[in-house]
Amino acid sequence: MSTEAAEHASGGGFPPFDQIDTFPSQIFWLAVTFGVLYFAVSNFLLPKLRGAIEDREAKIVSDVAEAAATSAKADEAVKAFEADIARARANARETAAQAKSAVDADIAAETAKVEAELNRKLSEAEARIAEVRTAAMANVAAVAEDTASAIVEKLTGVQADATLLKKAVTAAAAQG
Repeated sequence: MSTEAAEHASGGGFPPFDQIDTFPSQIFWLAVTFGVLYFAVSNFLLPKLRGAIEDREAKIVSDVAEAAATSAKADEAVKAFEADIARARANARETAAQAKSAVDADIAAETAKVEAELNRKLSEAEARIAEVRTAAMANVAAVAEDTASAIVEKLTGVQADATLLKKAVTAAAAQG
């Protein structure tokens, strides 16, 4: 039999499972290891983690404050932009109203000028029409007398008396 088998048969075995002989040393080394790890974690690792967390928190607070300030500036810029747009629209309306007034005044002046010209031409045309009518009416009597004389001569074969024709045409013109 080998030495290992002899030890196993004699009750000596794997030391962590041998609680009777090794238990006090296991507790000692557990306490020492725990103390060293606690010391290392509490003095080296935790301060670094705490510092990183605090730095990160400060960075977040700083970023949030910066974002709020930037947002406030953006809001002010939007308000200023909207005020500029409102002023521009008001100026555009005013300019359009002035242009419309100027165009309306030009149209009114041009219309008055054209109406005056048309009225002058109308007056001239009416005067010419009156002259033509007067001349035509003066000739109508002579034409009527000549026509009546020609009709009488054609129907009767005799030349009509000019004074009688003149009286008949004057009487007919007075009636009609």
